[in-house]
Amino acid sequence: MEKALSEEKTASRKRAKVKPSELFAKILFIVCACLSIVAVFGIIGYILYGSIPAFREIGFFRFLFGTTWQPTHDRFGILPMLVNSLIVTLGAIIIGGTVGVFTAIFLAFWCPDKFHFQYKGKNEFLKKLIAGINKINLRTIFDQIIKVLAGIPSIVYGLFGMEVLVSLFSGGSPIGGKGILTCSVLLAIMILPTVTSLSKNALDAVPEQYFEGALAMGNTKAQAVFRVVVPAARSGIISALILGVGRAVGEAMAVIWVSGNRALFPTGLFSYIRTLTTNIVMEMGYATNIHRSALIATGLVLLVLVLIITLSLNLVPKEFKGKRGDKVLNGDASATYVFRKKGTVCNVCAIFGMVCAGLVAVILLAIILYILISGVGCLTSAFLFGEASVNTPTLGPALLATLELIGITLLIALPVGICAAIYLNEYAKKGSKIVKVIRTFIDALSGVPSIVFGLFGNILFVTALGLGFSVWGGAFTMVLVVLPTVIRSTEEALFAVPMPLREASYGLGASKVRTIFKIVLPSAFPGIATAAILSIGRIIGESAALIFTMGTAFNFSGNPGGAGSSLAVLLYSCANEGLHMNEAYALAVILLLLTLILNLIVYFIQRHVKKKR
Repeated sequence: MEKALSEEKTASRKRAKVKPSELFAKILFIVCACLSIVAVFGIIGYILYGSIPAFREIGFFRFLFGTTWQPTHDRFGILPMLVNSLIVTLGAIIIGGTVGVFTAIFLAFWCPDKFHFQYKGKNEFLKKLIAGINKINLRTIFDQIIKVLAGIPSIVYGLFGMEVLVSLFSGGSPIGGKGILTCSVLLAIMILPTVTSLSKNALDAVPEQYFEGALAMGNTKAQAVFRVVVPAARSGIISALILGVGRAVGEAMAVIWVSGNRALFPTGLFSYIRTLTTNIVMEMGYATNIHRSALIATGLVLLVLVLIITLSLNLVPKEFKGKRGDKVLNGDASATYVFRKKGTVCNVCAIFGMVCAGLVAVILLAIILYILISGVGCLTSAFLFGEASVNTPTLGPALLATLELIGITLLIALPVGICAAIYLNEYAKKGSKIVKVIRTFIDALSGVPSIVFGLFGNILFVTALGLGFSVWGGAFTMVLVVLPTVIRSTEEALFAVPMPLREASYGLGASKVRTIFKIVLPSAFPGIATAAILSIGRIIGESAALIFTMGTAFNFSGNPGGAGSSLAVLLYSCANEGLHMNEAYALAVILLLLTLILNLIVYFIQRHVKKKR
């Protein structure tokens, strides 16, 4: 009866005359939602336009399959760099994908909620200490470890790789520690959070009956997990690995200091190489004419490769593949099930998962300790409060430029992203084709490599629109970078608002737009705040997209129309030539602390929301 009354009220609202303000708001929401489509086509169009001179002069197949890259002799072949990118990505997904998936399995099934230490002594201090430790939620700690790893800027990973991993692997290489193996390990560390979090979500989404049914049939816990739950979650795990591949193949700033930067085919694990992304970063600053067009064409190849990887997610089946298990659980006589008492392999896999989880914690601890030990002593008063010059970097100008960049970016991205999320959650029909198309393009936009955003911003904002290297150019570029994050987080927050709140507002005579702005958005504010904080973290940590749009100047006048360095870009500029390593370590400490602070803020917001619900 209540359902019929609700449907009748909905129908009467649809039959009512639509006010101009309602119609205008709906059109605005649709336009904002479709901006992702315009952005993806715009990026492809401008990058393709910038690549045409190279294809016309060099030839598409000579460019793609050429084996020599020598700009001084007008020879532009990217095949060695393409092969290097694929090999490094393969190594990263083998290492990082394996560790990430097994870490997710540990977190989903074996990670205890709390510590269970016991102390039978009489020391009151130790008793209170042990009791306090036992109250710590271990799952929450691992969850925060994964989020902190995901939030660390790429440039900080690059500094860690250059100083730690290169030294670590230099003992096994006659020519130093740079090369394929170092790049693969560094990228594996960077894709760990993506693979782990998404794989865990896939495992948690498997119906609990699968696990319980397997246990009821006599399987051990390890057998139930690895023979029933993991196969049922394989579509989600495959999606996580695909996204990890997309992250690895598009990374630039972390790899540039550990690859060796030679555009040659690899001959061994420690061969000096150059990837597609590092080639663009190294040469775009001084390239002109056909050389510049060839670098943009390199970005086009990279963009097409990443888009293919991202869009292939749509080909992964979303339903569970457990038909044989369903037949067994339902007592179907046609299904055969052979019980194997031995579960050695499954037990070994369970232990390996625990080892992988411990390894992830050690990696984060190593990064934090190294950056803090190396950088805290470099936080001098001259760097923190001194005046910058052409040859002397200080914190002040970069901090001011970063704050202006954050302000302008959020001023544009938040309204647009919120309006797009409102359309997708409040207006669009569930399962409609237009919604699927918009979501596909949002996913595609989120998968575009940062270096390609930088090329696009350089072509459109810096050159075509005449903004030059400026905060404006960097902010307009960063709007496109953070827009998918804002849309997804806001949409999740809107979806979590209970439907009875909307129905009560409609029952009191409020229009849909008024209900959205007076009821729904205030209720979803914590989720929107989380989206803003995540966007701030992305802006602070971004470097590849800003080098070609905002510039690398040490000085900054405070005018958004002028060039300046963000904190991450300044770190790159300080460490790239090795002339200001103390300042680079100081900036790494600041970026790491900002990452930790932002993650804590998000954690407390989410904790507040859970308690409120």
